[in-house]
Amino acid sequence: MKAETTLHQTQTRGWKMGLKNLLSRENNKWWGTSRWWIQTLVWGVITNGILLLLLFLFPFVQATFEGVDPADLEEIPDGITAFFSLAGIAMPIGVVILVQGAIITERELGTAEWVLSKPVSRSAFVLAKLFAHSLGILVTFIIIQSLIAFGLVTFSQGAPPPLLQFFTGVVLLALLLFFYLTLTLMMEVLANSRGLVLGVSLGTALGGALLVNLFPGLALVTPFAFPNMIPVIVQGMVPPGVPLWMPIVSTALLGLGFVAISLWQFNKKAL
Repeated sequence: MKAETTLHQTQTRGWKMGLKNLLSRENNKWWGTSRWWIQTLVWGVITNGILLLLLFLFPFVQATFEGVDPADLEEIPDGITAFFSLAGIAMPIGVVILVQGAIITERELGTAEWVLSKPVSRSAFVLAKLFAHSLGILVTFIIIQSLIAFGLVTFSQGAPPPLLQFFTGVVLLALLLFFYLTLTLMMEVLANSRGLVLGVSLGTALGGALLVNLFPGLALVTPFAFPNMIPVIVQGMVPPGVPLWMPIVSTALLGLGFVAISLWQFNKKAL
C-alpha cells in the first residue's frame, strides 16, 4: 500500500523553503512503497545473477564437459571485471528509465502546480527529487549490489579482492550514475515530452561508447568510457601517463552543471 505524505507548514524561507517536506514526500515514494525492494531485486538479478552464473555455473559446466575439476580450469572469469563492466553498461540505462517521468508526470497530472501553490520553492521541488533518487539509487543499485558482488568474488577466489581498488570502482560507478541521473532530471525540466527525455538520455547512455570510438577525445571529457575504464582501475592496470583524473573531474562538473541548469530553468519556466 502506498504511503501517504502530508505537507506541514514550516518557517524556512528562500530556496530551501519546503525542502524538508518535499524530501519526505519523495523519500516515501522510495522507502514507503515496494520500489526499493523491487529495484534491489531487479538489479540483483541483472548484475549479481549474471555474475553468479559466470563465477560458478559456467566453470562447472565447462569442467563437466572437459572432465576436469573446476578448480583446475586455466581460465576462470574475472568477477570484478565482469561486475563493473556489466554495471557500467546496464545501470545507466536503468537510471534513465527509472527517473524519466519524475517531473513531467507531475506536470501532466497537475500535481506539480498544486504542490508549488503551497509555501515551497521551485528549487526545493527539483532538489527533493534529486536527493531522494540519489539516495535510492545509491542504496539499491550500488551499495547492496557491490556488497553482494564483493562476497561472490571473495567466495569464488578464496580471498577478497583489493579493498581500496574495489571501493574506487564503486565510487566511480556512483559518479557515472550521478551523471545520468542529473542529465535525465535536466531533460525532464527542459523538455515537454517523455519521448524527448528518453531520446536524449537513453540515447546518450546507449550511444556513448560508439561516440568514444568515433571521437576518442570524448573519453577525456565524458563518462562514456567509464564501463571500460572502471575495471582497468580496479585491476590496477592503468597505463602510465594516462590522465584518468580528467574524465572523473569533467563528469562531476557536468553533473553539477546539469543540476544548475535544472534549477535555473525550472525557476523561470511556466508549468
